[in-house]
Amino acid sequence: MKKWWSLLIAAVLVGSSLAGCGSKQEEAPADASAPAQSESPAQEPAGTAAPDAGGETGEAVTLNFWNVFTGSDGDILREIVDKYNETNTDNITINMDIMPNDTLQQKLPASIATNTAPDFVLFGVENIAPYVSNDSLEDISDFWDTAGVDKSNFLENVVDLSYVDGKLYGTPMQYNVQYLYWNKDLFEAAGLDPDTPPATMEELADFAVKLTDASKKQYGLALPTSVTYMQFLWANGGDADDTETNKNLLNSEENLKTLEWLQDLAVNKKVTPENITGPDADTMLQAGQVAMYMSGPWQINGLNEAGIKFGIAPCVAGSAGSFSPAGGCSFVIPKGTDETKKAAAYKFMKYWLTDEVLKEWSQRNGFPVWSKTLMEDPEIQNDEVLSSISKATEIGRSYNLGYSLASQIDNDVMIPLFEKVITGASKPKDALDEASKAMDAVLGSN
Repeated sequence: MKKWWSLLIAAVLVGSSLAGCGSKQEEAPADASAPAQSESPAQEPAGTAAPDAGGETGEAVTLNFWNVFTGSDGDILREIVDKYNETNTDNITINMDIMPNDTLQQKLPASIATNTAPDFVLFGVENIAPYVSNDSLEDISDFWDTAGVDKSNFLENVVDLSYVDGKLYGTPMQYNVQYLYWNKDLFEAAGLDPDTPPATMEELADFAVKLTDASKKQYGLALPTSVTYMQFLWANGGDADDTETNKNLLNSEENLKTLEWLQDLAVNKKVTPENITGPDADTMLQAGQVAMYMSGPWQINGLNEAGIKFGIAPCVAGSAGSFSPAGGCSFVIPKGTDETKKAAAYKFMKYWLTDEVLKEWSQRNGFPVWSKTLMEDPEIQNDEVLSSISKATEIGRSYNLGYSLASQIDNDVMIPLFEKVITGASKPKDALDEASKAMDAVLGSN
């Protein structure tokens, strides 16, 4: 039990910031998100139809629902739940309980173990695999057929995040990747086209230098520590590990080239403030002191409130293309939930996945659209921010999601590696050699 709690707490600390689940996120351990797609569902097992939940003449069903949306997004979520309670014809009532993520993660395992768990829960997709490994979530692979929801209408890379070993354990609620934000006024002042962001790693470096002015305490690119930068490794064809074979992929020429480029940018060209945290970078971006920054959609409302003229673009490309760390939230059903309540939860999940609800959530919160029909909606296409981030969503890539060693790899290997490179504490080759040995030790413990 102690091992389970330690694993879960570590996963939460590392992963929750990237998932974009809950109120304002700290900078993702820049990726507690991203590759090796958690096993994509090849074929779903045929599920048995769940019993009817309520109905106009059926018995009333009350569902207890826990989530971690403690900010303004929680107010919007409550409005949507209240509307469902008022308008559904299935005699279903949802009682929603909002709490901080660490509180939920303390309460939920114990409640599942004592059969006192809520009927369904909303949390970050990075939490799914640890709960599945402890047999604490219901397999809901029958959801698409039972609820009558067309899975093919949703981006595959979004849906895949809720699968573990080919089985569905959650239905997507929201999705996000990392984007490149840029300050249009700072671009114009530096003689750059304010409507044209960098598209490649070379352009990113060139722009970052031009946008840095130490005398004004203005920086071209924020590179926080305690973060991973998988998007750069992937862009040049590198990676960290192979989750299917437990293979260490760190010590490669591609990764070394990327880390040398990154250290030159941070240490030699000084385009980033030294030793800043994710929240520090958020503040500087909204104060107009940082010209470019890679972060998630939770920056949008803050930038609008600060009056910053900004643009959003996909992460820049390298020799192998452009990729972005992915995260999100899913509705899950704790193990032991009875079939009637499970069927009722399916009905609310189906309601959430309608274009009407998904559109309201995206428009009010700034999260990307991932329903294919909604992506064709004229209002979405004409919304500069939503159309930009929805396009960037297509390059999302999962990083160790569904892998039991994910949090240990980040804490013991990847975060220390990037920190040493960005701060100049080690030469890239030395840092990579040390990280590779640490990776061998972690993978060997599996």
